[in-house]
Amino acid sequence: MLSSYRNVTRPVLGFVVHMDYQYPHMISKDSVDKMLTLVFKDSMSRRKSEINLKRLELWLAQNNLIKKTEAFLTLDDTLHIKVFPRIPVARVQGETDFYLDFEGSVIPLSPTHDAQVPTITTTPDIDRYQALSSLSIAIANDNFLTSHIVDIMDFGDQVYMNIAEHDYRLKIKSVDNLQKKFKKYKAFYAAAVDLGIIDDYSEVALDYSDQIICKRNTL
Repeated sequence: MLSSYRNVTRPVLGFVVHMDYQYPHMISKDSVDKMLTLVFKDSMSRRKSEINLKRLELWLAQNNLIKKTEAFLTLDDTLHIKVFPRIPVARVQGETDFYLDFEGSVIPLSPTHDAQVPTITTTPDIDRYQALSSLSIAIANDNFLTSHIVDIMDFGDQVYMNIAEHDYRLKIKSVDNLQKKFKKYKAFYAAAVDLGIIDDYSEVALDYSDQIICKRNTL
């Protein structure tokens, strides 16, 4: 009982920040260190019993580059903080420049990391963020699409994608059944390239999951 009391009344001697480098480096360890230094200016005299770990986790997670944190104390009187940064899946480069996460929530640009994710070159309405995130994830998870699709343009009721090394645009209205739509598109693309007719088109529409509609060049 006495040893337990002595343990909680002992001061925290320092803190250690842990970054999981399997996550994108959206925020630096030094930045988190500075945040903690502001909180624990008197950490050399701060008793363990005075530290509300849950409140500290929530405070750190208010940083819009951080998804969550986990705080814990060890027997050597050290406070450990695990930091899990937010993960961008798309980048909007319209009137403003920011990332979207998998939920369609905004992530500001990071001073330490330039995420290689699909780029949206228009300024979408907020109610389009989730759909564009879903589309971007589908592209990023496919090696062919990642190298094939240059950028994304959202116009609310339809989305256009510019294609590498070709002049036609890929069009889609709904992000429903994306896997099926893109599977059919890849089969169409391979056949059109083999036949030498892929550059005869100005637009390839994936508006329906069971068919592809093409517009031919008028020139």
